[in-house]
Amino acid sequence: MQMKETIEFRINYDFAHLLFKEDEGKNVGTSVRVVEISKSDPRYNQIPIISKQVKENYDRGFFFGWKIKRKYSINEIKSASLFYLKIKNVFQPAGEECGTIYDETEACDICGANRKQIGPLKLKRNSIPKKDISKTISGEIVVSEKFAIALKSRNLQGVILNPVFLNEKESNYFQLNANNKLQLSEKTIAGNDPFETTSGDEGGSYDISGYKINMKKEVYKCPKGHLIGLNILSEVYVLNNPSIYNTDFFTSVQKAGVKRGLLEPEPIYFCSKDFKKMTDEEKLTGFDFEVAHIVM
Repeated sequence: MQMKETIEFRINYDFAHLLFKEDEGKNVGTSVRVVEISKSDPRYNQIPIISKQVKENYDRGFFFGWKIKRKYSINEIKSASLFYLKIKNVFQPAGEECGTIYDETEACDICGANRKQIGPLKLKRNSIPKKDISKTISGEIVVSEKFAIALKSRNLQGVILNPVFLNEKESNYFQLNANNKLQLSEKTIAGNDPFETTSGDEGGSYDISGYKINMKKEVYKCPKGHLIGLNILSEVYVLNNPSIYNTDFFTSVQKAGVKRGLLEPEPIYFCSKDFKKMTDEEKLTGFDFEVAHIVM
């Protein structure tokens, strides 16, 4: 058995009948139908076509959101040397809103990536989800005391833990970072959604319900190589590096996402087999794993 990939779409209920059967999927409220489909389904390639028609004819969207799901076989997981760590829970306010200081002078002048944090991460008390790992909308990763103790007791390599301050007081939460970085391979694909891979948005002024909205220019793919796209679409591929075999936690050199308000371009996080084993045995919560592929 090999990895099985499906994509979950949040379809506009008013137009779901254009492609899906009445009893297909699950209705969420009165406006959304959640449908899961594989790329091998002939209807998959019809989605962008119908989306364009709905936009042109009704000035509305055919789907509101999407999520790629990958299920690996036991053998694929056993044979993997590296895993892509996907943090599920995102919260506000971000560190910048709570007094965390950043140096923007080192950030890319095109895409805004790679600003530098100065000093400790400061957050608001009671804002952190009741999970062992989560992140702010700016990508600042926070782990529980249980997570930190597990990391230290197993002597996992490449991990940086620094205290998080809540309402200016040191807490039992920690900010998680990595010592080592891995280069992504060109086989890693990123884009706006499964059907669109534009390099940015020129912005402009729009009239929405009588209100003038000014949108800034956004960069999704940086010509300097810092930013590869808005969302990771494919499985993740990294270039082989000796540190993969003696280190347990990494970030990617390149980032995904966008500089937009409090949103920041974020790296991809990777971990070793021992790191994953720790999370399984300690029953830690707040993340998913995918197999990361090493390109020799």
